[in-house]
Amino acid sequence: MTDIQKSPELLAKEAQAAGLASAARALYEPAPVDTVTYREQFDPATGRSKLIPVKQLDTDSALADKLQSLAEAQNLSIAANAETEEDDRQKTFDQLFPSDQRRMVEEFWTPIITKLIKEHQTACDDVEHFESSENVFRARLQAEFAFHLRHPEIKTLQVAGDYHFNTLLANGSLDIEGYKLVERRSNGGGIQLVNGALAPAQGSFTLVYVPVGVANVLSYAQSPEALAASKHEYDHQLDRLITKRKAVAVQLDQAKQKARDQLSTIISFDRLISDAVKRAKK
Repeated sequence: MTDIQKSPELLAKEAQAAGLASAARALYEPAPVDTVTYREQFDPATGRSKLIPVKQLDTDSALADKLQSLAEAQNLSIAANAETEEDDRQKTFDQLFPSDQRRMVEEFWTPIITKLIKEHQTACDDVEHFESSENVFRARLQAEFAFHLRHPEIKTLQVAGDYHFNTLLANGSLDIEGYKLVERRSNGGGIQLVNGALAPAQGSFTLVYVPVGVANVLSYAQSPEALAASKHEYDHQLDRLITKRKAVAVQLDQAKQKARDQLSTIISFDRLISDAVKRAKK
């Protein structure tokens, strides 16, 4: 019988070994130069104990070595105990009646397999739902592609504030040949559509330009670049969900196979008495 949970005593020893190893690793790290460690020493002349400074690096290194040795010894003990526990569990399992052995296997694997079945169903539903919502998912990505000005045709101009804006307006630097100004975005997050005359905004802002033949920024949501970007992201997310579904399916198949293998080793009562009869006739 395998895959039975570890005893609380073994788990406690594993945690203790891990703690010792962690402490040893921490002590190998260099200590601050201004840290001073003291050791206690009894003075027979005065009858009192006194503290004597000790180099921190020497103390930590020695202690780290000691803790590391303890952790390694503990790990060896844990390995031996785990093997002993496994042997004891197998002996106990072999001494059970076949019906009790079957019940023990079923009690161990039923919650595990049930949980994996639910996880696999959820993973299948996630893939199915994502595939059915491809158009909505990609439309959102394409809108974001346009909104975040990722198309190469879009041009922007950073304006430091009102004075800078008025200066650019006065010398004609706001005009870009073949382009039109369609948005004024505050660098604080606000957006103001441009219709007709320009009105200076408060604080720094970004001016957004598109070619004269393009209606607005969102027109680029249907551009080949936006379509390609949304397809790439959609395929990536779909592959991630399919990989997760496959992983859960593998775990479920492995759990079922282990349960079948363990059940196959249990001799039924009919087979038991049949074998006994055959041996008696020989």
